[in-house]
Amino acid sequence: MDHKQDWEFEQTLSESELLLKSAARDDEEIEYSIESILAEFGDRELAALLGNTPEEPEVPDTLPITDELPADEEDAPPVQTPPVPAAGGEKAAADAPATPEERAADPKPEPETAGAPPPEPPSISLQDVMAQTVQSALEEKEPVLLEPPRRRTLFSRKALEDTEQLYDTEPSDADPDEEDEEDAFFDAPEAPVEQTLAEYRQALRSARGALRVSAVITVLVWLPQLFLRFGWLPETFLTDPRLSALPFALALVAECVVGRSVFARAWERLRGKAISCELLVCLLCIAALGDTALCLSPAVRSAQAQPFYALAALAMSAALWGRVLYLRSMYDTFRIAAIGQAPYMIAVTAGGAAKRDGSLVGFSNCAAREDSATHWQTVLLPVILAATLVFALLSTLKAQSWGLLLWNWSVLLSGACALSFPLVYALPLRRVTDRLTKSGSAVAGFAGADAIRRSNCLILTDSDLFPPGTLTLNGLKIFGEESSKVIAYAASMARASQSGLARLFDELLLREGGFHEEVADLEFFEEGGVGGTIRGESVLLGTEGFFRKKGVVLPQALKLKTGVFLAVDGTLIAIFAVKYNAAENVDWALHALHRNRITPVLAVRDGNITPALLKRKFGTDARAVYPKLSTRLALSEHDADRPYALLLREGLTPYAEVVVGSKRLCRAVRVGSFLSLLSAVLGTLLAFYLTFISAQHALSPLTMLAYLLLWALAALIDGFFADRY
Repeated sequence: MDHKQDWEFEQTLSESELLLKSAARDDEEIEYSIESILAEFGDRELAALLGNTPEEPEVPDTLPITDELPADEEDAPPVQTPPVPAAGGEKAAADAPATPEERAADPKPEPETAGAPPPEPPSISLQDVMAQTVQSALEEKEPVLLEPPRRRTLFSRKALEDTEQLYDTEPSDADPDEEDEEDAFFDAPEAPVEQTLAEYRQALRSARGALRVSAVITVLVWLPQLFLRFGWLPETFLTDPRLSALPFALALVAECVVGRSVFARAWERLRGKAISCELLVCLLCIAALGDTALCLSPAVRSAQAQPFYALAALAMSAALWGRVLYLRSMYDTFRIAAIGQAPYMIAVTAGGAAKRDGSLVGFSNCAAREDSATHWQTVLLPVILAATLVFALLSTLKAQSWGLLLWNWSVLLSGACALSFPLVYALPLRRVTDRLTKSGSAVAGFAGADAIRRSNCLILTDSDLFPPGTLTLNGLKIFGEESSKVIAYAASMARASQSGLARLFDELLLREGGFHEEVADLEFFEEGGVGGTIRGESVLLGTEGFFRKKGVVLPQALKLKTGVFLAVDGTLIAIFAVKYNAAENVDWALHALHRNRITPVLAVRDGNITPALLKRKFGTDARAVYPKLSTRLALSEHDADRPYALLLREGLTPYAEVVVGSKRLCRAVRVGSFLSLLSAVLGTLLAFYLTFISAQHALSPLTMLAYLLLWALAALIDGFFADRY
């Protein structure tokens, strides 16, 4: 009996090996072993055959593809599951256990005797298990292709999406919260431009008067310091407090009265929970005034330390000067805006700064926004101010003389209050605004300049690069058609496509006495041409390369680099020899963009205008970007929603001046802010060291003045040359 079972088992294994060999012959790429098949499929198939878990019906891998989707899920046809034949044929199908549905449909009668043993489960041979296992392994399904994970940059918040366009309709790195905040800011109600202009005019007149008086007081205060340095003052001036302290205390009081607008602005910012440079100037004036008053009592304060009233007066004059420069810049800006509706605005799109048609809504709100210099001062000046208080107390405790507390604080405030703080933004803004006003343009403050600067791209259209008068017709050749029809078709196609050639062809049509035709089914082509239907005829207008792509037969030995071709129903009917002349203002603008590393984006519709043409005509292409046709068409639209700058004159020069000036303005503000804050930090630390070691002989107003002037010159040098481009 045992020999018989061994023989049956060996026969079963031999049959399984035969099945594996036949499967390997059908598909040579798949190699299976008995151990791997049993390890992966044996337990699962065995459990299914024993009836422990019902087999799930198999769903076909692919469904039939139809052109129309069903309107509802109920209308969709049911998916039929194809039967899978068992590997053992009819015998295996007969031996397989019945499914739960079949048992429910055909119930068997219960045995009558309760004590009868339960029926034995159907026997399953190892051959059936091996056959079904091999059949399951051979039924390969197509692999499911999962969507690859989206790429993420190092610091990006959102996944980057692949796209064929060079620029999206919206910036990919834009923060929705920032966009909503900016939209709310632009949509906020604003006063009329004329009213804002009148307010700036009145404030400017008052600030100018205060600056004149403050400058006179500052000069009178500093003259005795210079005379004292060269020994030109009598000895009684140093020994008598009524001569060395009282007149200067009164002068500083007058300086504070004249600069009351600085106190008002500091208080206004303080109420808004912001510490500004005006507050440091006010505190310096108060500390210096108190220290000068203490000099009237030699018993309270030592006469070795010179009071810093002269530096306080100079800081007040610098604050007033910065206010005057700012008000003058804003007055000129709104004077341009009050002239009337500007023909062009500069908006910021996904492709860069663009010249658009728009309105003045939001321009005043944008111009009144805070600049980056004020923002960083608001962030860091509280720390510096707290440091001056702590250092003043430490130096006073070290000297064990409370009479020097105000002197120590005034010295520390002098080192912390950089003279360039009020001028970091006002000076470059004044320089750039003065130049833009002469060219009939204006930028909406730092916020407008920063928005234009961030794009670092300039969208140029056909008329920007080749304005009216720069395109001329050198020749015309017609093939078998009337000239009136040829010119009418060419002018109609150029006008429908909004190409830069429209004006040239319109002049020809006017001289010919013709009329424009209606163009239907207008279509743009990437190769540099347009197509349409006029009076039922298929018309093509474009470059030589476009016509060769379309298979239109052209004359032999054609040497036109900037020719325009016209074809009707696939037959060439005219060739226009167009000459593109370089304008001086465009040449200057392209070189200015190249020097300042601003990228031009050619949103042109004329197929002849390419970076290669710019290189030939102007000597530089300014590293221009030539995007795809869909992007060029989208960027050449003329609608705008946010005016960041105004243009009153035609041409590329005012347009480029605004973009370049905005970039130089922002750069000057960034560099000046950094150097000013560095000067304040180092000045505070240096003043603390000298006061802590009681080096009053080294801390004179003149030495501190030299330190502040050197740092102010370094911080403002970019601002002085912000308009030089």
